[in-house]
Amino acid sequence: MSDYELTDEQRMIRASVRAIAEKHFKPKAAEVDKTRRAPIENISILAENGFSGVFIPEQYGGPGRNLTDIVIVLEEVARCCASTAILVGCTDGATPRAILHLGTEEQKKDYLPRIAKGELFCAFSMSEPNAGSDIGNIQCKAVKDGDSYVINGTKLWCSGAQVSELFLVLVRLDAAPGLRGVGALLVDRSTPGFTVGKHLDLIGFRATGMAELTFENCRVPARNLIMPAGGMGKLLSVFNADRIATNPPICLGIAQAAFEAAVAYAKQRIQFGKPISEQQGIQWKLADMAIDLEAARALLYRAAARVDAGHGTAIDASIAKTYTNEMSRRVTDNAMQLFGAFGLSEEFPMERMFRDVRGMSIGYGTTEIHRSLIAREILDGRYTA
Repeated sequence: MSDYELTDEQRMIRASVRAIAEKHFKPKAAEVDKTRRAPIENISILAENGFSGVFIPEQYGGPGRNLTDIVIVLEEVARCCASTAILVGCTDGATPRAILHLGTEEQKKDYLPRIAKGELFCAFSMSEPNAGSDIGNIQCKAVKDGDSYVINGTKLWCSGAQVSELFLVLVRLDAAPGLRGVGALLVDRSTPGFTVGKHLDLIGFRATGMAELTFENCRVPARNLIMPAGGMGKLLSVFNADRIATNPPICLGIAQAAFEAAVAYAKQRIQFGKPISEQQGIQWKLADMAIDLEAARALLYRAAARVDAGHGTAIDASIAKTYTNEMSRRVTDNAMQLFGAFGLSEEFPMERMFRDVRGMSIGYGTTEIHRSLIAREILDGRYTA
């Protein structure tokens, strides 16, 4: 694996997180997947070692690391346990990032230090039954009532919901159509009228505590407003970094693990009197997997480096996400094929990796939506290679 101009400190971060993940996360990855138990204790382990709230500035109790550092952490965690990586992406992702860039000073001082210490787990809730890619169709409403907002409605597909105490919730704040009427509130789990539903069973990421959220006359203080109606442009700008630092490195880490497993298996699997690694067809599969991984890693690390240098763009995020999503599906599919019937067995990690990456082309914006964003940038003349 190339270093991509990583600093000595970043190589130490990679080695440290890999050691933690190999020791604590990998041995129970299959178990938590089968039992649907979100391994939230893994976030505490990362926090104890200084890898929670990675981007939170020192003034709010975090290490203040850059986006490339976060990509390194997520890739290494996902390489050993994809569900843990999703939880890291929740509690280190959209919610604290929005608080940092859009929140009040009171909100920053209240929440960010606890997130950095691993004492407060949080989640982000955008999707609804009729509002996925079309977030302008959000129906969950929040009505101002004195010094409070009263929320009514439901949210769907909320990762980390079952283990989180704080939620950033997109709601319709006024009757303005589309995104102009959408804003965001912070909601504490203990708020009356707020209910976290049962675990949602999906094809993959079964240990991420994903659930539906229900609001029935849920009253939250007006000071919990983090984005007024009409502010979605600012929030989406904040999320460009999150799109780079969560979904793509998780896909990359899973694909890297699948590749490593495939190489090891090809060397020890004997067929027709010799290891299958000596067969040209297998060698070409492995070569294609390596090409895919290197291309995805180059795109992702370049996108992160551009953000760190102060000139990241939405198209960088969309290109990195789209390519990495589809790369991970190809690599895990080829790894499963190489394992033969064993690849279909729950006794081996291939089927879990295959299942986990499939949803990533849907979450964080579908690859179709991202292709439309890329095309718009091209046609508007904002794209430069």
